[in-house]
Amino acid sequence: MRGSQARMPRKIVLTCLLVCGAQAWAQTIVAARMANQEWHCEAGARSQDACAQRLLEALKARAEAEFIAENELYANDAEFAELEAYQRNFEAHDRGQRARKLNELDARLQAINDPADRARLEEFRAVLVRLARYETDLDTGVEERMQVPRETMRQWIESAKLDAALYRRFGGIVGLRPSGPYAHGARVALVVQLVKREGLVFFDPEVERGFRAQLSAPPRMALSGEPPDFTPFWKRPIPASYVSD
Repeated sequence: MRGSQARMPRKIVLTCLLVCGAQAWAQTIVAARMANQEWHCEAGARSQDACAQRLLEALKARAEAEFIAENELYANDAEFAELEAYQRNFEAHDRGQRARKLNELDARLQAINDPADRARLEEFRAVLVRLARYETDLDTGVEERMQVPRETMRQWIESAKLDAALYRRFGGIVGLRPSGPYAHGARVALVVQLVKREGLVFFDPEVERGFRAQLSAPPRMALSGEPPDFTPFWKRPIPASYVSD
């Protein structure tokens, strides 16, 4: 009896491994192949659009990396130094603006009588005071100053250079993000060029449908009526932060 009980868990585990493994394998399909690379996706309508999106993102990343390499658009030391200098200048500028705004609020609060306006200004003043204390802690080493990772800066620099170079090469529709314009149509053209060169073959019609629909989709916001300016933010004048309140 004891021996039978001891063997039971092993049988259950083995059976589960065989059955579960077979089910997992049965639910996975080869959705597409390009050259010697295959893309495996879970079977089922729910996963097909997500699979198409992952495939498109992978091909975009590859096409962009190859274009950067071919055109030597790598971030260099001078560009890293320029971006780091901008960040230092931005922090100093922002700190100066907050200090001036705090002095302005102190003067306004002495003369204001309306309770609602006073409450609003005092709330804003409290935020500025907390930020000033935090900056003092940074200066004294109580708090650690957060640095933008070098890899993130590299991506910013190379992405800006990539958009400008792609637009010069392909033109096309330009999308708008909070960070500025980007060469949406040119990036699509780059993926199309890669697919034609390498020969992308689909084995799942729904994944193919989703891929082509996402590839041809317009940007959420498009630039119109003026030529695009791909100047990155660190090459632009530092914007004002606290202009009113």
